Amino acid sequence: MNELPPHAAQLRAAMTGPPQDAAWSGGLWTACAQLTSAELGMLLPLAYRTLAAEDAPDHARQVAREVTWTKVQPSFTSLALTELFLALAESPRPRDVRFAAGGLLRCTEAWDEEALRKPAAALVEVAGRKADETADAALAVAPLAGPDAERELAGRLRELYADSPLRSAEIEVLLTTGPRERALVAEDRRYAPLTGEWPLLPDAALGPSAEELHTELARQVLSTAADHLAALHAGRIPYAADKAFTASDTDTLWRAARRALRRDEPWAGQLLATLLPHSAVAPTTAKTLPSQAACIGLAQAVEAHPTPEAVAALREARRVVRHAGVTKKLDRALRRAERNLANRPELALRLADLGLDADGVRRLPCGPYTAVLTVGEEATLAWESADGRALKSLPAAARRDHPDEVAAARDLLAKARAQIRTLIRGVEGGYLEGTVHRYDRWREALDQSAVVRGTARCLIWEVEHAPGEWRAVLPAAEPADDAPEPAGSAAVRLWHPARATAAERHYWRDRIAELGLRQPFRQAYREHYRPEDTGESATGESATGDGGGTGSAHSTIMFHGHLLRIEAVLGLAVRQGWNIEDDVLVLPVGELTACFVIAGSLYPGASGWAEAMEVKLFRADGSPQPLAEVDAVRRSEILRAVDLLVSAGSFGWCETHAHEPGAWQQLNRLYDQPLGEGARMRREALRRILAAQIASGRVELGARQLLLDGRYAVHLATGRVTRDGDPVEITLPTGRRAVPLPFLPYDETLLERVVRTVEHLM
Repeated sequence: MNELPPHAAQLRAAMTGPPQDAAWSGGLWTACAQLTSAELGMLLPLAYRTLAAEDAPDHARQVAREVTWTKVQPSFTSLALTELFLALAESPRPRDVRFAAGGLLRCTEAWDEEALRKPAAALVEVAGRKADETADAALAVAPLAGPDAERELAGRLRELYADSPLRSAEIEVLLTTGPRERALVAEDRRYAPLTGEWPLLPDAALGPSAEELHTELARQVLSTAADHLAALHAGRIPYAADKAFTASDTDTLWRAARRALRRDEPWAGQLLATLLPHSAVAPTTAKTLPSQAACIGLAQAVEAHPTPEAVAALREARRVVRHAGVTKKLDRALRRAERNLANRPELALRLADLGLDADGVRRLPCGPYTAVLTVGEEATLAWESADGRALKSLPAAARRDHPDEVAAARDLLAKARAQIRTLIRGVEGGYLEGTVHRYDRWREALDQSAVVRGTARCLIWEVEHAPGEWRAVLPAAEPADDAPEPAGSAAVRLWHPARATAAERHYWRDRIAELGLRQPFRQAYREHYRPEDTGESATGESATGDGGGTGSAHSTIMFHGHLLRIEAVLGLAVRQGWNIEDDVLVLPVGELTACFVIAGSLYPGASGWAEAMEVKLFRADGSPQPLAEVDAVRRSEILRAVDLLVSAGSFGWCETHAHEPGAWQQLNRLYDQPLGEGARMRREALRRILAAQIASGRVELGARQLLLDGRYAVHLATGRVTRDGDPVEITLPTGRRAVPLPFLPYDETLLERVVRTVEHLM
C-alpha cells in the first residue's frame, strides 16, 4: 500500500487525512481516471472501510465514493484480496459477498485461505439472511469460510429452492465444485452492473473449464424445461398464466441457454426450437404466456450469443406470440440477435438445410399440382399443373383439397425468406465488428447453400491474396481466367467504399448498374466518411451535457443545424440498436460507445422538434476516442448510423408531418443545409438511373438538386420540388396509375420518390 504513484497516493491521503485544498477538488476525477487495475485493487479496501464508517468526514466519503465508481476492472494481489475481505467483513451487508466473490476471480496470485477464513465466515453469515439475492456469490465464498458455514448455507438454499427444480439441480452441481468455479457462475449475471459495482469480466476471461463443467447441467436444465412445456401444451399439466417456472428457475434457464449458445452446443438449437415457441404462447386461445420471464430470458440469451438455429427459434416465437408487450420485446431481441451474428463469423454463414437442390429449387407435390420454391436473390413460390405448365397463382382446388401440403409449402417459403433476412443483417453487421471469414469456409458456404449464394453473389468481397494485398471480387460477375486461387486460410471480408479509391468506387457502381444487380443492402452506393469530412473538433463538454469530468472529448459537428422530428428519430433509433441514456442517444460499437447529442429531452414517446448537435465517441473506460483514430470502416459506419437518424427526422421523406403548419418553413431551413453523404450517394445513383435523360439534356444533376427542363428543381436531400423558385406540391399516382420504376440499385424511399417525381413531371 506504500508504493503508490502520486495520483493514487493523493486519493489515499484524501480518504485518510484532512480535506485537500480547493484547487485539487477538480482533480479528483482526473486522479480516478488515471487508476490502473492494480492501483484500484489496492485502494478499494480503504474506500469500502471509509464508506462503512459512520464517523468518516464528508470529503473522505466523497473521494471513496468516486473511487468505487471508477470504471476500471480491479485486480488484487493476495495481500490486497485479504484486505478486501477484512474491509468488507468489518460492517458487512448481504450484497458485500458479491465483491468478495468477484475478488476471487480478479486475484492474480494464490490467495491465503487461512487469512480469509474468518472474514469469509462473517460475510457468508450475513449473506445467508438474504440468500435469494446473494446465493451464487455466497456459495463461492462459503468453502473459504469452513465446512460448517458451507453446510448451513447449503441447507438454507435447499429449503429456499424446494419448489424450483431447475435451480435446485444447479445448486447441487455447484456444491461439487470449488470457489473459483462457483465465482464464475456468480459473475455470469443477467443484468449490467449498477453504479459502484465492478465491470463484469468478458466471456473470454471466464475460461473453458467452467464451461465444460456446466455443459451437461445446461443440457439437463434445457431438456427438463422443454419437456415441462411440451407436457403443458399437450394438456398433461394444467395451464396457469406465468406459472410454468419460478423466478429462480427462470434465471437458471437463462444461464443454461447462455452457456449452451456460447459454446454452440449441437443440441442447443433443437431444444430452443421447442422452448422458445412453447414459452411464448398459451396452449389455449388466451393472450397470456406460460412464463413471460422465461420467454424474455431465453430471447436475451439468443440475443447475446446467437446461432442461426437459435435465431430461427426466436423468430418462430415472435410469430406465435399473442401478448402485445412481449411482441415488442421479441422484435428488439430478434433485430439485435441478427446483428450480433456478425460477431460470430464462423456461424454467420451456417444456415439450416431447406432441401434445395444445387440450383436453389425445391419441388413439393400438392396433389396433382406442384409447389416450386426457388431461392436466388430472393425466395419465390410458384405453382405448376400436373403436366408441368406454370400457373399464375395457387389453384383453388389445391387450397381446398390439400390444405396441409399448401401450408407446408408456404411455411418453407417463410423460412427461406427469414433465412435471407437473417443472413443479410448478420453480414451487414460485420462492418461494425470487422468480421473476417476464412476463404475455404466462405467458398464452401457459397457452393453448398443456395440462400448464402443468392445473397453473397450480389455483394462485393475482398480476398487477401498476400499480407495486406486485398483483391475485390463480385461473385455474380464472370471471374477472371487468370485469377489465382487463394489459400484456404486466406481472409475474406466485405468490400467497403471507405477503404477504396474514388476510381474503384466509380468502377463498382458502374459494374453494378451494367449487370442490373440489386444488392441486398447498400454497398457500392454506401455512404462513407473521411476524417476531413467529420468536422472533428475538441470540446470541453461531457457526452451527457453535465460537464461531469469527461475532460476534452473529440466530437464531430457535421450534423449541426439539422432540425429533427424527435418521434421519427427515436422510432428508427430503436430499430437500429440505439439506447437513451441521460437525454443522449447511445450506440454500443464493440468496445466503443457512440453518443449522438440532440438539443432536446429524449425519452420513449417524446415528440416535437429538436436540433442535432455533436457526435462523440468514448472508449470502454469512459475516456474520449478521437474519430480520426478509429478504423476507416467503423468510423464510416458510426457516422452513417447518425446520418440515417438525421435523414429520417429531417423530412427525407417524412409523409406523416409533411403538411403540418410550418412544415415548408422547416424544409426551407433544411434546404439550405450542406448535402449529407446519403444525398451524395443518391446523386451517384440518379446519375446512372437517369443516364438517358441526362444525355438528352432534359435532366441536369447539380451539386444539391436535380434540374428538369430548366424549370423544376428537386432537392436531393429533402425531395422538395420547386418551379422557378416557388414550392410545388407533387401528388404522385399510386397503384396501377403509378409510373413504372426503372432499375434501382438499392432500396430507399426518398430515391424512389425522386425518380417517380422526375418520371411524373416528364
